[in-house]
Amino acid sequence: MNMNEKIINEAVERFKRGEIKNNEDVENFIDGLVQPLYQKLLDTELENLLDYAKYEHKQDKEKNSRNGYCKAKNVQTKYGTIRIRTPRDRNGLFEPVIIPKGENRLGKFEDIVLSLCAKGMSYRDIADMLKKIYGVQISKDQIQKFVQTINKVVDNWLHKPLNRFYAFIYADCLYIPVIDNLQSEKKAFYVIVGVNVQGIKEVLGIWCDKTESASFWTSVFEDLKARGVEDILYSTSDGIAGFKGSLESVFPKAQAQRCVVHLTRNLYQISPKKQASEIVQNFKRIYTASNLEIAQLELEEFKTKFKHLPKVVEKVEQDMQYLEPLFELPNEIRKAIYTSNAIESVNSALRKVTNGKGSFATVESVYKLLYLRIEELEEKWNKPIANWNKIQEQLIELFGERFTQYIEI
Repeated sequence: MNMNEKIINEAVERFKRGEIKNNEDVENFIDGLVQPLYQKLLDTELENLLDYAKYEHKQDKEKNSRNGYCKAKNVQTKYGTIRIRTPRDRNGLFEPVIIPKGENRLGKFEDIVLSLCAKGMSYRDIADMLKKIYGVQISKDQIQKFVQTINKVVDNWLHKPLNRFYAFIYADCLYIPVIDNLQSEKKAFYVIVGVNVQGIKEVLGIWCDKTESASFWTSVFEDLKARGVEDILYSTSDGIAGFKGSLESVFPKAQAQRCVVHLTRNLYQISPKKQASEIVQNFKRIYTASNLEIAQLELEEFKTKFKHLPKVVEKVEQDMQYLEPLFELPNEIRKAIYTSNAIESVNSALRKVTNGKGSFATVESVYKLLYLRIEELEEKWNKPIANWNKIQEQLIELFGERFTQYIEI
């Protein structure tokens, strides 16, 4: 009987005994598989150092030997908190790799396993590599169960309930190579970051689609609605096809704005290299002006200064249609919309875990790696975005009860 069959049979027996009654009990049972896996890995690491297994008789009494366990500690993993006892050796030489001494939070080992899975490696090949590199003996069945647990966590995250209200949402795209029909193809992974009524950022989800279409974006916003979102005030995107119409069809009161960062990038790309930075700086003076009147004066100066570059001037004149609506908003809200930190910092972090890794085996393997990185980011998002108090005042003044009804007293 293989490990999968043993685990399934154990679950069935617990169900018969009434120990598993609902989905929560099933999840607790699955979570319980993670702790024994890590404990086994630690014990195996020490076995490799000492060259004899636990409970096995040691031949040479002068050699290093086991010395019990350190005091049990709580360790935070991607799947919850587990309680671990680190084994000790008498000579104090044991330095565990899987859960290093002093570490109370994991990530590296999990990321390694997922990265190898993402490359399409078999569970047996991953087990062989872990043994070769780390000296850790772990079966392919244990790795399979480990990955299956992650799959469940990621699926739950992709469908998690959301807040009822978001003041701002920011949408952007990552193009990541994935194997499809034996060929590598760059697929679009769309990330949406929201700012809730407390001013805290959170990633609302990741969606993959080959083409930017109205039907795709309608399904995305319907998904947000199904997960509990009732209202969105402002959205920012790079002019994705179908985005604005789909947003307004699902959330009729939402106001869609173009992302100034993408406008700036597009301007930079058509500018002569030697003047690109100067052009971008002068463009910034337009959209950061204190009001529309000053912005228009800055535009005239821009046109005069770069009249020898008609394509650049024409581009900026066209972009004014996207900038002018921003000047109808209070200054702090306007900055929150055109400042890209909310989404740019996320995408930068996500690119670090996907760039240089070649083509991924499946879309699901990309989801897993992105999820683990997002979870690390969100743990640090415990403070409101910059100038939130002022932004909140302005939002209350503009929207009244539409905003205040979501503030928890």
